[in-house]
Formats: sequence, C-alpha cells, structure tokens
Amino acid sequence: RIQILFEQENMTKGDENDHQHLTEKYMGEITDFLMTAQKNPDTVSREEDLIKQQEVYSKISTYYDQGTRDIYGYKGHVLTGQHVARLYPKNKDIRILDFSVGTGLVGEELTKHGFQNIYGIDINKEFLTAAQKKDCYKGLYLMNPKDIDSFDFIFDNTFDAIVSSGTFYLTKSHPGTEYFEKMCNIVKPGGKILIVTAEVYCEGNWIKWDEIERLEKLGKLKAHPAITEDVYKTNHKGKVFVYDVL
Repeated sequence: RIQILFEQENMTKGDENDHQHLTEKYMGEITDFLMTAQKNPDTVSREEDLIKQQEVYSKISTYYDQGTRDIYGYKGHVLTGQHVARLYPKNKDIRILDFSVGTGLVGEELTKHGFQNIYGIDINKEFLTAAQKKDCYKGLYLMNPKDIDSFDFIFDNTFDAIVSSGTFYLTKSHPGTEYFEKMCNIVKPGGKILIVTAEVYCEGNWIKWDEIERLEKLGKLKAHPAITEDVYKTNHKGKVFVYDVL
C-alpha cells in the first residue's frame, strides 16, 4: 500500500494530464452512448444495445470513479449509503447485495456507515476487478447479461437487503423491473430492496412499471412512495425507491 501511494503521489505532470484526458474522453463516450440509447430506444435490439454498453464500460473501469464524481458530480452512492443507514440504524450485521456493483462506490459508502456483510454482482469483469480492490466486499459474482435468471446460484432468502445505485432504468439494456421477482426471492421476508437512480431515467418508455403492480398483487412486495432527492448528480434530481419484501 505504501508503494502504491508513493507512485501515485509522484506521478509526472504528463501522467496526470494523460489520465485526466482519458477520463474525460471515456466519460464522454458514456454520455454519448446514454443519450443515443435514451433518445432512440427502438433503433437497435436490447442485445445490440448491451454489447455497446459493455464495450464502453470496460474501457472506463480505471477512470470511472474520478469521472463520475469529478465530471458528473455523481452522488448516488452517497445517497444509497445514507438511506440504507436510515433503514437499518442499529443492525449493521445484515447481509446486503449491491446489485450492479460497478467499481464498488456503494460498498465504500456502506462500509463508512458500519455495514460489513456486503456482497456484489455485475455483468462486467473489469468493474468487478475494480470493486475487489476496494476490499469492502465479502463476495463478488459475475452475472450472465443474456440471462436475467443467471443468478439462480444465489439461494432464496439469502440477503436482508438488495441495493442498487446508478444503473436501474438508464436504458433498455440496463436493469429494470424484470429483475424484481428474482430479487424478491433472494431477499428474506421482511427485507428491503432499495433503488437509487436519476429522476430523468424514470421517464423511459422501456420501463415496465406494471410489473411492480403485478408483484404487489401477488403479495411479493410492497412499494413505498418514491423519495425525491435534490442532488443525484450535477443538474439532476434523484429518485429513491424502497420496497418491502413480503
């Protein structure tokens, strides 16, 4: 750890400039992808959209943390940590699954709030490698993006809560309500599902909100009124969705 810190502190000005340039370049590619996918959701299939999505994310894994915080002004991971801490003010031993873990920003925040039994799942190997380096996850799982039931290897009633920030509803190739039934199964009765995302992302015509209503009628979950947060990222409000698993 000392050697790594030493090397980072002694980066040349040229190295710093190159890193900043690549961060801006790759974050620009993410922005372009999201804008295109959101404005033209019917021009390509979900599978084609997913391939492009993962190509972009794989390139950005090394630069993602700096880019989201410094360029996007992203606060979703902070909001997630705060809301989980409010839901569980005393019990810090609960088992939490960070869904679409990314580079592990949520895990860092949960750790700051005293939570220790944190696990993560994602479809991107590069992101999972970055998350592992943060040393705050007890387990990390690679998910098959072509099969939404591919995390059947996680037993039912395994987790007390599933949390996710910055990934639900972004585009039709990002996670959506089609994952909720399986999530309800792997969360213990009485547990929670917490989704944090940008308000604008909830406007996509690809989101099947009636799936939540179906699961409520089946007695699998209960939805709480959505909470609006003033700052999710620069110039964007956030939405926090909390569901009781029944």
